[in-house]
Amino acid sequence: MFNKEFLKKLTILLIEDDAVTLKQLEKSLSRLFFKVITATNGQEGFDLYQHDKVLDENIDLIISDINMPIMNGVEMLEKIRIHDLEIPIIFTTARTETEYLLKSISLGVEYYAIKPINMEDILKKIEKVCEKKYYEKLIYEKTLELEAYIKVVNSVSTICKINDQGEIIFTNKLFLET
Repeated sequence: MFNKEFLKKLTILLIEDDAVTLKQLEKSLSRLFFKVITATNGQEGFDLYQHDKVLDENIDLIISDINMPIMNGVEMLEKIRIHDLEIPIIFTTARTETEYLLKSISLGVEYYAIKPINMEDILKKIEKVCEKKYYEKLIYEKTLELEAYIKVVNSVSTICKINDQGEIIFTNKLFLET
């Protein structure tokens, strides 16, 4: 595992219509993640996703079966992608239907797991997806920190950048005021 502390901060939306599979996955994932929200069909999953967005709580990853009653996983993902192009999703399925596979790829699915689910394999894929999210968050935080440092430096230092020809190519505001 790359960073268990980071995983413990994440919320997973798990959507599965088979009660036994749902309980097994929920139990396994609950050990790794902060919160596992469960749904039994695509409509319920979409409603939970929207509810969390309204409350400004973040679902960090969706794991969903494809073939479900009321609304299948692909239909649910199409609705989610209208609002969110970034949330990672992993699909699970008992069948390898080309139509669903191709549509899933076009919707940006991270992984397509065939049932019965190999827990070790899917946990590695989840970790890979979460690792990407971790580094994106880290880059965002470091960018904000760097911007704060630049603001402080610009408020107390005069900066002038000159190229090889002796031309000024950059100055900060304090330099110009000075």
